[in-house]
Amino acid sequence: MTAGIPYKSQSEKSLVLQLKGGCTIAFTELYHQYSERLYYNILALVKDSFTAEELVQDIFARIWHKREQLEIDHSFGGYLFTAGRNRVYDFFATATRDQQLYDRIRSTASETYSHIEEALLYRENAGILQKAIAHLSPQRRRVFELCKIEGCSYKEASVLLSISLATVKDHMTQARNALRKYLEEHEEVLLGLAFSCFCKNL
Repeated sequence: MTAGIPYKSQSEKSLVLQLKGGCTIAFTELYHQYSERLYYNILALVKDSFTAEELVQDIFARIWHKREQLEIDHSFGGYLFTAGRNRVYDFFATATRDQQLYDRIRSTASETYSHIEEALLYRENAGILQKAIAHLSPQRRRVFELCKIEGCSYKEASVLLSISLATVKDHMTQARNALRKYLEEHEEVLLGLAFSCFCKNL
């Protein structure tokens, strides 16, 4: 422990350094700070409390066993997000062999699709977005970029592109359908976006 400072009052950076050195109390403090949030984020995806608890325990067990090799560039929460996402990926990798799990992914995607679509527009997901819209026609892609990325209204887009408002609306409907189809065909991408929606506050 940092001399004279209670564990609960120490900075995250200090706790992580002590964790890497094998301090079980620092590890326990980080667990208390983050495990509940991680649990509810995972629960929102797997829809099963026992499974969510198992995954959280497994994630923290892996962190403890690999504590000396931890490379945390920014925050423990950010590191935990990545670790949690990867572990949930592993869990859902069995979905193609388990119809119940597969249906669970579909259900989650349907319930949170609007949030997932917004997550797709975040700067850190630019590469995924480009892949998702790569097969749109040039004009449809431009309409989508104007309305969803550049913030134009449908009317502004119609003026800029010299097309009718109805055509803009049709392009946007078709573009969103194409995005949904792309995500449904790439469960690993869909799951990653869904997980990021739930883990913003880690």
